[in-house]
Amino acid sequence: MTVHKSASVTLFDDRKPAPDAKRTVIIFGVTRGGTSMIAGAVRGLGVFLGEKLPVNNEDPEFTYKSVAHMKSTINARNEQHDIWGWKFPMAANYLEELLPVVRNPVFIIVTRDAAATASALTRWHNRDISAAISEALIQTQKNFHLSLRWQVPTLFVSYERAVASPDVFLPELSGFLDLQLAVDEQKLISFMERGSYKSFDEMVLRESE
Repeated sequence: MTVHKSASVTLFDDRKPAPDAKRTVIIFGVTRGGTSMIAGAVRGLGVFLGEKLPVNNEDPEFTYKSVAHMKSTINARNEQHDIWGWKFPMAANYLEELLPVVRNPVFIIVTRDAAATASALTRWHNRDISAAISEALIQTQKNFHLSLRWQVPTLFVSYERAVASPDVFLPELSGFLDLQLAVDEQKLISFMERGSYKSFDEMVLRESE
């Protein structure tokens, strides 16, 4: 019996831009929900996510900045890159104000088991466990409803399945973005392994030089 393996599901695939179209990839989910690893995988397909990124792959230009500042950055990045994007776990909290000026947006929404997310929130952010579970579930629902309202092409990613089977996830990501790997696959898979934060630049880019 053949078992269908998948690490993601796609919404509004019929609205995807043409493979050669200019577009913007926005990666979000929940705090401590695996977005850093998924953003690294997106970088592995050659998508520009910012300059001199920290290990969590978050561009400071889209982290706790004003809407006006982010709109200005969007305009500048559109001039500099045909395909680019950014990662911020809580981006759904401000995206509705930005989407009217975002060029051909596509979403990558990362989901993670609520118990695992809540455990990480209590460990790293001293959250009460009940509040942490509630926060994870509410934000996940908010992310989903944002996708439904805007009907933007969306890849819903299971962090658990992606990290367990990167050989399954990476072709799904590649197919969704219509992009091929731009780095050594085995180095990228090593970066995606469970554990503490890893530097994409150190593990994948520098070692590929």
